[in-house]
Amino acid sequence: MFKVHLGDTPHSLSESDFEVLGRRTEGFSGSDVAVCVKDVLFEPVRKTQDAMYFFKTDGDMWMPCGSKQPGAVQTTMQELASKGLASQILPPPISKNDFEKVLARQRPTVGKKDLEVHEKFTKEFGEEG
Repeated sequence: MFKVHLGDTPHSLSESDFEVLGRRTEGFSGSDVAVCVKDVLFEPVRKTQDAMYFFKTDGDMWMPCGSKQPGAVQTTMQELASKGLASQILPPPISKNDFEKVLARQRPTVGKKDLEVHEKFTKEFGEEG
């Protein structure tokens, strides 16, 4: 479900990262996963807005980075934008850490008892009631 909600958004997650996410979100509803991914999609924007250092990529784009990144320039998104470079600012791809940050504050909205009731109903009456 994470892959579906991410769509073609650039990310650095491996197949095993997605498997870990699946296990970590056991008990989450489809809606919970959708909310999680929606929150994760804003992490690169937050990083870009808060960044104090950027480096220039091979494609002449400016990407946020840490101060120790080779080629790091101390500047902000606002400073780059004021120089007419707003269209050349590239948020970083979504990372496993972005998911970990969001999942640290998110809980499933459906409790175990609710799931048990749903499973019992489905066994008794089928998928369509």
